[in-house]
Amino acid sequence: MNEKLAALRFAASNGIVFVEDADRPLSAEFGPSDELADPDPTRSVTVGVVHAMDGLVSIEVQEGEMEPDGLSEFFDGTLTFEHGRLRVRDVSGDNLVTVGLSPGASRVRIYLEAVEIPEALIVLVPPLE
Repeated sequence: MNEKLAALRFAASNGIVFVEDADRPLSAEFGPSDELADPDPTRSVTVGVVHAMDGLVSIEVQEGEMEPDGLSEFFDGTLTFEHGRLRVRDVSGDNLVTVGLSPGASRVRIYLEAVEIPEALIVLVPPLE
């Protein structure tokens, strides 16, 4: 069973959420709207979500191995955390949560609602050691 480490709900400016190494500088860099991309994919993932004008996005960070029910996998890969801190935030950095992990590379999985513009996502990290 997964354990909830953090949860937040906010209006995501630009309809963008970053899942990233908390020790990288805050940046709003992303590609064209039809191709969200980050300049350093080993340290950050950009997720398109409901725009602030249209509603709130709900985010949970969970530790565990169980895939969440009712959500679709968006990302399954390895991110590098210089000092072992994962951050989930909006473009401006006004809304964010940081959780501690082990320094170095960690598997991160991101799950979204199976809709065009998701209002909920779960970030799943391995069990903490």
